[in-house]
Amino acid sequence: MNYKEIDILKGVFSNMLKNQYTLRSIELGINGKLIAVGYNPYWTSRLDSKIEKIELSFLNSRGIMVPLVLKNVVDFEIYPKEGRRSKKYRINSIELMTLSPYVNPKNQKDIYDRVKFEVIYDD
Repeated sequence: MNYKEIDILKGVFSNMLKNQYTLRSIELGINGKLIAVGYNPYWTSRLDSKIEKIELSFLNSRGIMVPLVLKNVVDFEIYPKEGRRSKKYRINSIELMTLSPYVNPKNQKDIYDRVKFEVIYDD
């Protein structure tokens, strides 16, 4: 991931935060509105190749804030990939890839943990 891709990811989360979209991750048991996003490092430079830490806060349906901290985010995928230039384009899901601290790269083919969020619109 280069610094432009990091800025794209930050823009996606800023847009989700501004519109208060509901995000759901079945694997993590999270279902709530995105209410806060924090990054480390906050400013992106040309030398950055990953985000050290992303802090996401969700507000679930019972009014409880659920924090989530993801470390070493190295890549992301936005689905659907087609039609991004269209005005009607909407993100259905976003998948973040983080370096797994518990995987031995010699024994595993995939050294990344994947966290997938579905975007739920209130239309």
